[in-house]
Amino acid sequence: MNKSDFRGFKQVFLFEFYSGIKKTGFKAFIATLCALALFTMPVMIIVGKIKGDDTSSEKNSSKSEIESVYVYDDTGLSIDYDHFNETDKYSDVSFITDNASSYADSVKNLEENSDHKDLIIKSEYDENDGFEVTIVYAKESGIKKSSLENFEEDFRTFYREEILGIQNVSDEEYENLTKDIDITVLKQAKDGSFAEDLENISVSDYFVMLSGLIIVFMFINMSVGNIATSIATEKSSRVIEFLLTGTRPLALLSGKIVARLLETVITSMAVYSCYFLSQILCIFLVAGDVTVESASGNLVVTSSIWETITLSKMVIALLYFLAGLALYSIVGALAGASVSKLDELQDAYKFYTFLILLSFYCDMFLVILMLNSGASEAFMNFCAIFPLTGAFLTPALILTGKISILTGTISLVIIVITAAVIFILASAIYESMLLFQGKRLAVKDIVALMKKQVVA
Repeated sequence: MNKSDFRGFKQVFLFEFYSGIKKTGFKAFIATLCALALFTMPVMIIVGKIKGDDTSSEKNSSKSEIESVYVYDDTGLSIDYDHFNETDKYSDVSFITDNASSYADSVKNLEENSDHKDLIIKSEYDENDGFEVTIVYAKESGIKKSSLENFEEDFRTFYREEILGIQNVSDEEYENLTKDIDITVLKQAKDGSFAEDLENISVSDYFVMLSGLIIVFMFINMSVGNIATSIATEKSSRVIEFLLTGTRPLALLSGKIVARLLETVITSMAVYSCYFLSQILCIFLVAGDVTVESASGNLVVTSSIWETITLSKMVIALLYFLAGLALYSIVGALAGASVSKLDELQDAYKFYTFLILLSFYCDMFLVILMLNSGASEAFMNFCAIFPLTGAFLTPALILTGKISILTGTISLVIIVITAAVIFILASAIYESMLLFQGKRLAVKDIVALMKKQVVA
């Protein structure tokens, strides 16, 4: 392989790149991704604000439609339900605690008189499960679901405050008791040091990694499909014979791959820019609005994604993604070159499809395992370092901090070397198959031809 082997690379690259970005499919694809990145979180926040405003208006409505509440409190605590009537909303609701009938009889009576807007509440205390409150209402009572949900939330707050009041808990102590408890597990490494246990992942990390896995799979599958289809089309239309008069086969392969890589970089930068603008828009949407928990919660989840991301991680993840794209693109180019007719491409795609799906599902299994029970460090490192599986998941593992910078760098070096070796080996077989016209070559035929070319 020398400099003359790349004769015509510039022409092929420019032609593939300009023709690729002018395609309607590419424009629609990048427009869809940018729209999703720009509008998804703002729309969620706006919907959350609307829902929060509706909930707030319902909570502040004048009167509750509930008429009577029959209370069966078996906790032994002296709960003063008159405090619940102090609010205007529930001032007309009657709390009946001295019931002559049993809880079962009251439920049966409610079944027979299902048109009454009454509730039955039973409170119990279990040493293992804590306080258990059951609310019973008739289906035909006419009580709206929203009213029942508001009552449930208000009653939970009231009951907690009553319990804390009985226990003589001050406002300061109550505030401390209601704060979230963050737990960090430190695991001893092989060198004896202790570090955070990253085998298990949170739900937010799970969705980030799963989304990243699907997005990378989509990019790779689209890019490889374009390369394979382009080569197969040129062979079937005999255009490749004209191209070879002034262009070396290796320039065709490398020019197509680099063009796809540049398209991917442009798409990624456009989507990231839209997502960055989306974050700024989210900040303005929730600025000064502390009452809408659903809206602010969306922003917290969005911001937490970037807590572990640094410039070095982004650079390594991007380079690894491009190397993985190039690796699979070579396989796609070989699939396209192994056929003489365009209608044979689907059969040639079987091996590639099996390879990419096997690697994809292996990564998905790892992500699910990390969420549920925690994956072993050896299995996670294998999926990150092995090039075929790492091409899909390693960028997300690096960005979320599930693997160290050192492991990510080692994985990057390995996949770059693997892609370079496969490119050198495939260049020989690619050149031999470009002018091949006949029955589609099987995988074993391609391997045999590759060995022959390499030895020669």
